[in-house]
Amino acid sequence: MYYNFFCTPTGKSLDPPLAVLHDAELKHQELTQGGHEYIERLKDAVYDVDDVLDEFNTLVRMENGKSNHKTLKKVRRFFSRSNPFLVGYNMFHEVKKLRKKLDRIAKNRQQFGLSDVFEPPKERKETGSYVREEGIIGRKADTEAIVGLLLGESEEHQSDVQENVAFVSIVGMGGLGKTALAQLVYNDDKIKDAFEVRLWVCVSNEFGMEQILAKMTGKNVGLGMEQLQREVRNMIEGRKYLLVLDDVWDENHNKWVELKDFLMLGGNGSRVLTTSRLRAVAKAIESNHMYILRGLSDENSWRLFERMAFEQGKAPLDHDLVDIGKDVVKKCANVPLSIRVVGSFLRGQHKSKWLSFRSTDLRKLGSSKDGQAEDGIIPTLKYSYYHLSPSLKSCFSYCALFPKDFVITKKELIRLWMAHGCLDVADGRSIEDVDDDYFSILLNRCFIQDIEEDAYGEIYLCKMHDLIHDLALEVAGKETLALETSVFQLDQKIRHLSISNVGASSCFGEMKKLRTFLRNISPSFLPEANESNVNMICSNMRRLRVLDLSCFGLKFLPNTLGSLLHLRYLNLSDNYHLTILPESITKLQNLLVLDLTYSSVRELPKGLRNLHNLRHLELSGCTSLTHMPVGMGSMVSLQTLSMFVVAGKTSKHVKTGQLKDLRSLVNLKGRLEIVFRSGFPYDLAKAFEVVCLLNNKVHLNKLVVRWEILLESLAIHEILLEGLRPHCNIKGIKIKGYKGVKIPSWVGSLAVFYPCLVEVSLHGFDWLYNLPSLGQLIHLKALRLSSLPNIEFVECNFEDASSDSMSTTSDWLSFFPSLDTLKLINLPRLKGIRSSVSSRTEAHRKLVAVQSFPRLRVLRIENCPCLTTVPRCPGLKVLRVRQVHEAFRYRGIDDDSPCDSIYLKDLEIDRVELVNLIFGESLKGIDSLSIYGFRQEMFSAAADLFQMHASSINSLDLYNCNELKSLCGGGIEQLTNLRDLRIWNSINLDLGEGDDCGMSPWKSLKNLRRLYLRSLSNLIYLPQGFQHLTSLTILRISKCSLESLPEWLPSLTSLILICLENCNELKSLPEAIRDMPTLRELRVWDCKHLTDRCTEPDGQDWPKISQIPFVYIS
Repeated sequence: MYYNFFCTPTGKSLDPPLAVLHDAELKHQELTQGGHEYIERLKDAVYDVDDVLDEFNTLVRMENGKSNHKTLKKVRRFFSRSNPFLVGYNMFHEVKKLRKKLDRIAKNRQQFGLSDVFEPPKERKETGSYVREEGIIGRKADTEAIVGLLLGESEEHQSDVQENVAFVSIVGMGGLGKTALAQLVYNDDKIKDAFEVRLWVCVSNEFGMEQILAKMTGKNVGLGMEQLQREVRNMIEGRKYLLVLDDVWDENHNKWVELKDFLMLGGNGSRVLTTSRLRAVAKAIESNHMYILRGLSDENSWRLFERMAFEQGKAPLDHDLVDIGKDVVKKCANVPLSIRVVGSFLRGQHKSKWLSFRSTDLRKLGSSKDGQAEDGIIPTLKYSYYHLSPSLKSCFSYCALFPKDFVITKKELIRLWMAHGCLDVADGRSIEDVDDDYFSILLNRCFIQDIEEDAYGEIYLCKMHDLIHDLALEVAGKETLALETSVFQLDQKIRHLSISNVGASSCFGEMKKLRTFLRNISPSFLPEANESNVNMICSNMRRLRVLDLSCFGLKFLPNTLGSLLHLRYLNLSDNYHLTILPESITKLQNLLVLDLTYSSVRELPKGLRNLHNLRHLELSGCTSLTHMPVGMGSMVSLQTLSMFVVAGKTSKHVKTGQLKDLRSLVNLKGRLEIVFRSGFPYDLAKAFEVVCLLNNKVHLNKLVVRWEILLESLAIHEILLEGLRPHCNIKGIKIKGYKGVKIPSWVGSLAVFYPCLVEVSLHGFDWLYNLPSLGQLIHLKALRLSSLPNIEFVECNFEDASSDSMSTTSDWLSFFPSLDTLKLINLPRLKGIRSSVSSRTEAHRKLVAVQSFPRLRVLRIENCPCLTTVPRCPGLKVLRVRQVHEAFRYRGIDDDSPCDSIYLKDLEIDRVELVNLIFGESLKGIDSLSIYGFRQEMFSAAADLFQMHASSINSLDLYNCNELKSLCGGGIEQLTNLRDLRIWNSINLDLGEGDDCGMSPWKSLKNLRRLYLRSLSNLIYLPQGFQHLTSLTILRISKCSLESLPEWLPSLTSLILICLENCNELKSLPEAIRDMPTLRELRVWDCKHLTDRCTEPDGQDWPKISQIPFVYIS
C-alpha cells in the first residue's frame, strides 16, 4: 500500500531523452568529440533512471505479493530498515534526483544539433528475403581453379603433387565470399575422392598452434599441447588430408613455421587451404599459391541482386524499377555481401525507398576502418542498419557480445534479447513471438547468416559475417566488451561484458553498473572453479540482467544471488558438481530464464512457484533430480519445461509436485520429458488425475515419456500413458520402459492423430504385440524400435485402396516416404517389414508391390534373429546388420522388380554370406567394411565379396574372430586398394601362416597405410610378410604377446609412427630402429619391460631411439 502511494509518475517519461539518443545515432558521423561525450553522459543517466525504476517496480510487486501478515510482524517491519514506507520514500526521491539530472543533460541537446522528437521507421511486413541458395552465383570458375591448384591438375602445378604438404591461400577483401568459396571447394566431389581426411577450422583471432589443434580435434585446450598433438597425429599421420583454415589474420611467420612443421606428418599430396583478407598472411605462410579473389562480374552481380531484391528472384516488368536497381548494384561495387544486404533491405519496399538509396551519398555514412579495402562496403551495411527500428538496432548491437565466427544458438540469442529488454511487445503477443519476428527480420536482411536447422526444420544455429560483426561492435560502442580472458582493470562504464576464460580477477568487484555477464564457451575450454568470482559478482554487480555461470565448476551458490533483483537470465548449465540451489533464488522476481542443463541438482527450491515471471526452465540432463516442487501448476508463464520428474506418492518428509500440475501449463513449447523416477510408488488414484494433461499444449514439438520403475499395477502404466496424449502438432515421440498390456489409443493410431511426426522411438514395451501403423507417416525421418520382445512385424496398412488404382498409378505405394534412419535393436521375434492393402471390392487384405524406404540412408538391425527380409532402400549409405536370421535377404514384395544400384559408405555385418543374400548384384561398392566373428567357413563368400569390391574397399575391420586361425585363403589379398586394416580380439589367429609357402596375403597389400592389431594372443613375432607393406605409415600393436620386433623393420620404408601398448612380453627394441629415417614418432605405453629401457637419457634403448623427433613413454 505504501509502495502504491509513492509509485506516482514524475510527470514526465523517458521518451524525449531516448529520442535524443536515437537522433544522435543517425548523426553519429557529424558529432564532435564533445557531442560524443554528451551522448555518453546522457546514456549513463538514462541507464541509472531505468535501473532505479526497475528496482522500484520489482519491490512493488514483491510487496503486493505479501499478504496475511500478523500485526506484530507489521509493527516490527515499520521500525526496520525494510520498512516499505521508508524504502518507497527514499526511492521516490532517488528517482526525482536522477530525473532532474536527466532533464538537465537533455536540455543541452540543441548545442549539438540533436532533436528530442524521433519518428521510428515503420516496420513493414517481412516477405522472406532470405532464400536457401541452391548454388552460389558466379563462383564456378573460381571453384574449378582452386580445386585444380589443390589437386595439381595443370602441368604448371604437377610438382606440388609430390610435395608432402602444400599450402594454397584465398585472399580478398571482406564480403567477397571467401568462406563460401572454400566451402564449395571443400564439398567438391573431386576433393572428397582425392583426400582421405578433410578438416575445417575457423581460425579468426584465435591463432596459435594449441588453439588450431584443439579445433581440429574438437577437444579442450586444457588437455595440453602434448595430448592435442597425439590426437591430431592419430587423425592425419600418413594420410592424405585437406585442412581448411578459414578467416586467418595472424602474420607471425614463426607461428606458421611451427604449425607447418607439425602438419608435414600428413601423407604425400596433403593440402592446407587458407582464407584471409591479408596478402601478408599468405606471405607469412609461404603459400605455394596465392589465389586473389575478385568481385563478381556485372552480370552475376545483377543475378544475385535479382535473387535478393525481387519476388521469385526475377526482375519485374517495371522497367523503371529495374533501371534503379542496376544503379543500386553499381553502388555495391560487385561485392556479394553488399549486394545481399542492400537487396534484402529493398525487397518489398516502395519505389521511393529505392530512389532514396540511389541518391544517398554513402560516403557520408563513413567507415569503421579508415584506409581498408572494406571502406566501400561498410557504408552500405550502415545504411541498412540505420533503417532498423530502435528495438531491432538494440538486438543487433547486442550481438557484439559474441566473438567473431562464434556459432550462436538461436534459442539463447532470443532469450538474451528478452532479458536485455530489447523488445516492443504489443497487441497481446508473447515476448517469444516478437523475438522470433526480430530474428527473422535480421536474417532476411542478412545481418544473420549461416543458419543450421534441426530435425524438425527449425533454425537452431546461426553466425554473423565478419564485416557485420565489425558493424555491431561499432554501433555497440564502449558500453559493450567481449574478452577472451579476464583482466584486472576494466572501464566501470561498461554495461555488457562477455568473457570466454574466467580466471581470478579483482575487477569484478568494481563493475557495479554491469547489466550483462555472459560466457562464450567453446569446446577448447574446460570447466573452471570460480566460486570466489561468483561471490564477488553476486555481491557487487547488483544491476545484472544476464548472469551466465555455465561451466564454472561450481559446487554451491552464495545466498547473495537472491539480491540480484534485476536478474532476468541465469545460466547454471554444465556445472556437474552443483547439487543444490539456495532458496534465495526464489527472490528473483524478474527471472525469465533459468538453465540447469547437465547439472546435478537433486531438488529445486521449494519456493520456485514464487517465480511468477519465469518462462524458461531448462532441466535436460539433470539425472539426479528426484522430484518437482509443490505448486508448479501456478507457474503459468512457463514456455519451456524440458523435464518433469514424477515421484508418485508424497513422502512424509518431502512434499512433491504432482503430474497434474502440468495441466495448467498451456504455454509449454519445444521438448517435454516426463520421467517416472524410482523411489516412490505411483498409486492408481493418482494415475486417474492425468487425463487430458497434454492435449492443450499446441506448441510442444517433442514428448519423451520414460519409466525408471515398475509401478504397482500394469494398469497404472496404461492409464498414465493414455492420459499423456499430446496435441496433434507434436513432431517427436519417444516412449521408454512402458509395461502396460494395452497400447494407448493415441499410440495405436499415430498416423491418424499425428501426421506431422518426424521422429518416433519405442523402447522396452514388454507386452506390446502389434505396432501401430507407422509407414504412412509421410514426414517421419527417424524411427527407432528397441527391446520389444513380442513384436513380429513392422507393418504399413493402406486402407480402402482401390484395386483399379493399384493396377495403374499406385502399383508402387510409398512406404515410409521420408524415413532417413531406421534402427531395429533387440527384437527377438521380429519376422519382417511388410505392407498390405484393404480393397474396397474384396473382403481380404493382399500384399502389394511397394517401393519401400525410398530415402533411407542409415539402417541398423541388431539381435533380430527371426528377421528374414528387409525392403529395398535405394539410397542406403550405412548398413549395420548383426544377429539376424540365416536366410536374411534384401528384396521387395515382387522379386521380379528391378534392382537399384547401391554404394555403401559403411557396412557392418557378422556373416559375410549375408552381403550377397541382401543385395545380390545391386551392391556396386563399399568404402568401409566391418566383419564380426570372421571364421574359416566364411572364406569362400569373403573371397567373392572381396574380389567384387576390391577397387572400392579401403577400410577393413575384423572383430572378435576367435575361431579364425589364418587369413590365408580368405581373399584379403585381393583388396589391393586397402588402406586401413584393424584386427581385434582374435586369440587363435596366426598372422604369419602362409609365409613359408608364398600364400601370405601381405605381399598384395602394397597400398596399406595403417595397421592396428589388438588382443592377438598368438602374435609373438611380426610375420615375414609384413616386409611387403612398403606403404605402411602407422603400425599399432596393443595387448598382444609380442616378444620382439624384427631387425628387418627398416624394410617398412614409409613408416612414420609405431605405437606399442600393453605388450608386456616385449623385452627390448631392435638395433635396426636406428635406421628408419622416416620414423617420426614412437609411443610406448604400459609395456613394463620397455618403460625404463626407453627413458631419456639413461635407458638402455634410449640411444636407439634418440633420433626420433617425438618419443612418448608412459
